[in-house]
Amino acid sequence: MLSPLLLAFLSLWTLGTLGFGYFARINLEQIARNEMVDLASMLRETLKQRQESLSVKTRSVSEDNDVIRAVGEGDRALLLRTVLPIQAGLKLDLIRIVDTNGQVLVSSQLGAIRQAKLQDASVNRAARIGLELSGILLAENGAPSSMIASISIKSFKKVLGGLAAGVAIDDTALKSIRGDTSIHLVAFEGERVTAATLPLPRDRLWQFRQPDGLPTKIRIAGEEYLIATIELQSFDGATLQIAVLKSAKEIDEAEHHLWLVVGGFGLLGSVLIAVVMIGGLRLTQALSLRIQRLTKATQELARGNLAVGIPVDSQDEVGLLAQGFKSMAEQLMARDRQLNQQLQQLESTLEELHRTQSQMVHHEKMSALGQMVAGIAHEINNPVSFIYGNLSHLNDHIHDLLGLLDAYQKHYPNPSPSLQDDLDDVDLNFLQEDLTKILKSMKMGTSRIRDIVVSLRSFSRLDHSEFKAVDIHEGIDNTLMILEHRLQAQPERPTIEVVREYGELPLVECYAGQLNQVFMNLLSNAIDALEDSNEGRSFQDIADQPNRIWIMTTKTEQEWVQIAIADNGTGIPEKARSRLFDPFFTTKPVGKGTGLGLSISYQVVKEKHGGKLWCDSTLGEGTKFVIEIPIEVGLSQ
Repeated sequence: MLSPLLLAFLSLWTLGTLGFGYFARINLEQIARNEMVDLASMLRETLKQRQESLSVKTRSVSEDNDVIRAVGEGDRALLLRTVLPIQAGLKLDLIRIVDTNGQVLVSSQLGAIRQAKLQDASVNRAARIGLELSGILLAENGAPSSMIASISIKSFKKVLGGLAAGVAIDDTALKSIRGDTSIHLVAFEGERVTAATLPLPRDRLWQFRQPDGLPTKIRIAGEEYLIATIELQSFDGATLQIAVLKSAKEIDEAEHHLWLVVGGFGLLGSVLIAVVMIGGLRLTQALSLRIQRLTKATQELARGNLAVGIPVDSQDEVGLLAQGFKSMAEQLMARDRQLNQQLQQLESTLEELHRTQSQMVHHEKMSALGQMVAGIAHEINNPVSFIYGNLSHLNDHIHDLLGLLDAYQKHYPNPSPSLQDDLDDVDLNFLQEDLTKILKSMKMGTSRIRDIVVSLRSFSRLDHSEFKAVDIHEGIDNTLMILEHRLQAQPERPTIEVVREYGELPLVECYAGQLNQVFMNLLSNAIDALEDSNEGRSFQDIADQPNRIWIMTTKTEQEWVQIAIADNGTGIPEKARSRLFDPFFTTKPVGKGTGLGLSISYQVVKEKHGGKLWCDSTLGEGTKFVIEIPIEVGLSQ
């Protein structure tokens, strides 16, 4: 009699367990989809906050007094000097200023969009409208898109022009939005990926669109992800989409674990029903209710709600499990508070470090500028003093000639004896000879001033701020001319000899101004090292073993150029040599060096040109710095 009833209850239990597992699996999938929708909403809110921050930065640039004055006067040089530091300080990848006629006054693209072909018409139109706008700007050559904000530049009386500023939506931006989470972000236009936190090849097409606009599964590189996308409209109506990807492994593992639990409970229920049908039924009902409450609580924990209350109403296995979850939630809350405190401390420390580093870099630049200005002043002072000293003699000679000419006109055509006396007093032959010498010396002085100014212009490369092919030897020679005042003989030492061993070099593609600054840093350090090595030596001793700097250039077999700058100073100890390129490390006395010269030089050679910079030094023999850079841009890849 009990067998049919037992079989019936056993069948019902089995079906109920399977049904519970099925609906629980559906619930897990629904929770995962809801989480993806929430992640997409959070991404949209984050981008909105960044857009607002960009608008605030753009407004601050448009209200800068120097910017307003430069735009009003149409002074592009002043505008460049004002805007470029602001762009670096505010970490803007794009900044463009146009006048009321739509003419571009300043346009600067940095970072990931340096080579991007942006839709210039859209940028100029947005900057020229005069309204405060923001949106997305797509690139035309597969480069990352940009987030753009525009605003008008106004004086007290009228609108002077428009400003557009932007930041790239590149891999770095997506990584900063993603943070330390396990999700991944992919920005794409149609089937082309423009930025991603996953290592996806950019030379192939991808399918990231959701078929029905709802979170779904997608397989990428052999792994399944849940995907949710948001769309961002650009100025010209095109669409940039950003996909939020989360690995589906957690859901699969949860489902697997769920079915294991369901199977276990099914087996346990079968045994309990076989032993005592009624008691087992009541026990499983109570247990199912408690498990549902515990499941809901754990789901809240999975969503990040660490403050959820987990009921602990017994000391059995389920109660112990609930107690374990409760303890885990409390530990997670404590850990979360601790991590937040540490994060705030780290952010404060990082901000202070950035502020200090910016101050030190500024100090280094001002120090280098001061040295260069002192050298130029010294070099120009000599010919200027020479010209100034000759002006009085030239004035006297011209006055005598004019007086003589006036006397000659009075007595022409019958010169009197008094005119001959005037000729004897003036000594016309001496006057002609001395006047010729004075004019020749003044011509030499003005030529010297012209050479110094041309060298300074070539050294700074104000007209070659872009990446282009230049003569490396010309840059070295211009740098030496600026440093000539330090190389010349001093009361305590003879002239520092410079030996040029130039090879046959082609034109090299580089940032000429930045590379000239590297030459300036290395040559200045070599002169400092030679002057330090002269301590305790007499003038005659130095003359017998003169200070010497060698500059050697060659072309390598790998189509690179090598520039070596060596001196015969005392050399660098091994302990200091291993830290030469560390920021803020210096062996110079306090107040003489910031420790940023070699660090900045290393960054220019390594990061800007894809080259190499290293040092060879032997104590007592001297030091040699070697620069290697590719002749063409593509050779550094």
